[in-house]
Amino acid sequence: MDDALTVVVAMNRTVWQGVKGALKDLSEDEIEWRPLPQANNINVIVRHLRIEAEWHLASLEHGAPMPTIAVSPSQEAIDAVPLDFETNFRKLEESCARFLDLLAASTLDTLKQRTAAAYGKRSEVEGRTYLLGFHQAMHLAMHGGQIQSIRNLYCKTRGQPARFFPENPTYPKQPAG
Repeated sequence: MDDALTVVVAMNRTVWQGVKGALKDLSEDEIEWRPLPQANNINVIVRHLRIEAEWHLASLEHGAPMPTIAVSPSQEAIDAVPLDFETNFRKLEESCARFLDLLAASTLDTLKQRTAAAYGKRSEVEGRTYLLGFHQAMHLAMHGGQIQSIRNLYCKTRGQPARFFPENPTYPKQPAG
């Protein structure tokens, strides 16, 4: 495998493991909890990740155009995905595993071709040759951090220490009170 592709595969694997870790040992209450009434909860985020992971997989596997970027998404297909955490997490895990397997078996030329097919003209902007390999990792990383933040807030609103990085010296100590 080309060194550049090795880095892309390792990045995707590491980010996916981080997201899985962020979703470990969730209570039913945490899955549905929102820091604000208008905020997303973890259930909604996992549904979103499942949908987008399936799109990334179709782009890598078949060269399908990426919905919302190269083509308009089917709202009917989106609406057909239930708000069911267990099902969506299982489907997300399946899509991410298949994406990683395909990415690891790919070549840089194939990845470049699939990126062009997935993103159309957007793949040519600012030298984004391997966008497909980076976009999925960045998307997962962003929402993985969001999930960790929600879980930390959930703990703190219950007087518990933050679940993720509770003793980070770069944050000031909270005043007692």
